[in-house]
Amino acid sequence: MKLANMILRGKAREVNIHPELPTVTIGERCNALGYKSVRESVEAGEFGPVVERALAQVAAGVDIVNVNMVGMKVSEREALPRAVELIAQAVDVPLSLDFGDPEALVAALKVAPGRPLINSVNGEERKLGPILEIAAQYRCPLIALPSDEKGVPDTAAGRLACAARMIDRAASFGITTDDLLFDGICIAVATDMTAARTTFETIRLMRKELGLNITLGASNVSHGLPKRKTLDSYYLAMAVMAGMNAPITDLTLPALKWAILSADVCAGTDEYGMRYIAGFREEEKAKAAALGVPA
Repeated sequence: MKLANMILRGKAREVNIHPELPTVTIGERCNALGYKSVRESVEAGEFGPVVERALAQVAAGVDIVNVNMVGMKVSEREALPRAVELIAQAVDVPLSLDFGDPEALVAALKVAPGRPLINSVNGEERKLGPILEIAAQYRCPLIALPSDEKGVPDTAAGRLACAARMIDRAASFGITTDDLLFDGICIAVATDMTAARTTFETIRLMRKELGLNITLGASNVSHGLPKRKTLDSYYLAMAVMAGMNAPITDLTLPALKWAILSADVCAGTDEYGMRYIAGFREEEKAKAAALGVPA
């Protein structure tokens, strides 16, 4: 079975997402929908804080920066391309374009450098066809959520079947699994105590049966519970071991960064632990610099 092999490009950096390579991370913090401070600054016409968040995430090691300008008083069609343009000037990694309005997506694609990632589309035909058409026109890969008009299937087998239908539909636009990053669907365990098991089984099936690259909006798992980042970090590590290899997360938080580095060592995708060791050395260097001690 062929394993999916996705290539993304930013201003000066290429990222390869492949099941046999180390985990690729998508930074979540340039998000007006999820972060009040981002929303308020953009609504005030200030994009500096959003750019600073992008820089901080790249410094922490993210491979892709997600940009989301949904849910504000200002027009997404103006805010998204502007944010993408400014962030792309500041960082060299690929961008992920999160959107609510397809016209805002098109405007952002026109100014995004390289080969960005479209985030995202589900299997509802009224949405799927138009977004696949945009992806094909701009030759960009996209995140695909295995859900349809009936919602998210309750079982891993149901999500697998939905993913297979979406793959067939994408093929009619000339889009292969190389350019589809499937979401395993992360649901808060506080509302459904079987949710994590279903997600991990979905990941295993998608990899085993279809050879897919897989993402998760991993922070969703801890909604409604205390010590959220502790739960998020363990969940991330377990998801990596199940086969998830491109999470949307926040590497500026050490617990999440080290969960991924540790899981890659255990999964065997970080050969001889070289990325793990490099992360340790960077951390020690930063500690020494903070103390004014030569590294």
